[in-house]
Amino acid sequence: MREDGNQITNAIPRGAGRGKWNRLLSGWKNENGQAIVFGALGFCTVLAFTAFAVDMGLIFQVKRKVQIAADAAAMAAAQDYLYNQSQSSAITAGKTASSTNGYTDGGNATVTINEPPAAGPNIGNTGMVEAVVSTPVSTIFAKLVGYNSMTVEGRAVAGMPTAGDACIWLMNPNGADLQVQGDYDVVATNCGIYDNSSASDSVSVTGNGGTVNTAFLDTVGTAVGQQTQPTPVTTGTSPRSNPWGNITGPNPSTGAGCTYTDSTDTVISGTFTQVGYSGCGSSTGACMPGAGQTLCFTNAVTLSNATFGACSTNCTTPGGETITTSAGTLVFGNGVTVSGNVAVYGGAIDVQSGSFSQGNANLSIVAATSGTFNGIGLMQPATNTNLLQVQFGSGNETLDGYIYAPGAEVYLQDHGGGIAVEGLVANSLYDKASTLTVNSYDLLHPTTSLNRVLTMVE
Repeated sequence: MREDGNQITNAIPRGAGRGKWNRLLSGWKNENGQAIVFGALGFCTVLAFTAFAVDMGLIFQVKRKVQIAADAAAMAAAQDYLYNQSQSSAITAGKTASSTNGYTDGGNATVTINEPPAAGPNIGNTGMVEAVVSTPVSTIFAKLVGYNSMTVEGRAVAGMPTAGDACIWLMNPNGADLQVQGDYDVVATNCGIYDNSSASDSVSVTGNGGTVNTAFLDTVGTAVGQQTQPTPVTTGTSPRSNPWGNITGPNPSTGAGCTYTDSTDTVISGTFTQVGYSGCGSSTGACMPGAGQTLCFTNAVTLSNATFGACSTNCTTPGGETITTSAGTLVFGNGVTVSGNVAVYGGAIDVQSGSFSQGNANLSIVAATSGTFNGIGLMQPATNTNLLQVQFGSGNETLDGYIYAPGAEVYLQDHGGGIAVEGLVANSLYDKASTLTVNSYDLLHPTTSLNRVLTMVE
């Protein structure tokens, strides 16, 4: 059939009916009103996309908030688990953090805390904590097509996959936290020094005969004197708090926290591997608190060629020892002097009051890996501000653990000896011509060290 209008018209017989055909064909060829039709269709399309954009914008806004709540919940739960090792406690901490950020489990959201994670690449990894926060979001325009609400979910996983990167923490907020002088030698190649002092002399260097060879040396304040070499001082770092908080320990004067109390002995010598207490003057009696226990001395005590606890393998290699009998914690309420060779295996020396004196003696400590004194070999609580002189003359000290003395200056003197320790938390440090070697305890004991880094891993 021919579609040309003139051809169709010519094919119609002439007469009265031919005028009606002409008017009809003229209407077909008239394009008036088409813009209105296409405009209406376009407006409907724009309206649909606008409705979609409004609903999706609302959903993405809630998604951001839910993800913030999930991140906070995962970090809070992981931190709680780090210190309490309790799933129930971690769940409570995580849900509280989510609620603080606007999403309460059983209220406007569902909050699930899993230790270890139930999904993802860290599934089953103990110490990792998964937080899942979900909430319904009411739609506006999507209701027209049957979607009254949509569920928005945020998920995060936090944990402790890495050890802390600082192994020397100097926490006095004022004054010279790090002082080095003479032929000093500070070596910590796989970890660094953090100096919390904001003073203009937070790092003080006297002379240029020594070296500081550490992964970094960061201070809140600035340095005076010679620049440290080969590791320079980085100034203007952010203030931080004590990584372990305030560990106090037992009180020998009242007996609080003491498993046993010794109020008679002043000199102790011998080898002690029997757990218990029946007098400490010689090696014939039991004079050792044992794992998780404490023995408190009220007198000033001298440890003279004494060994507490037993080690069978790699006893002189920090980080690889096999402890057969743990010595617990020896707590001194009126000071302690180390004379001769003294070793403590699987325990700590806690100087609650009085002074610690090592002199020219040799001291070896392998710290416990659990309990209140986890990771601590030699301790002075913050209330004991007496100078902690850990090296003098030809004396040597080897600690598989931290020195924890947040209220005291740790002092090393003389190049005839040195100290090998795996971490230090102190008010300040003064190295006067001595050798200080720090091999990160956190790297050697990554699963038990309290000084681990919480990281968002998913």
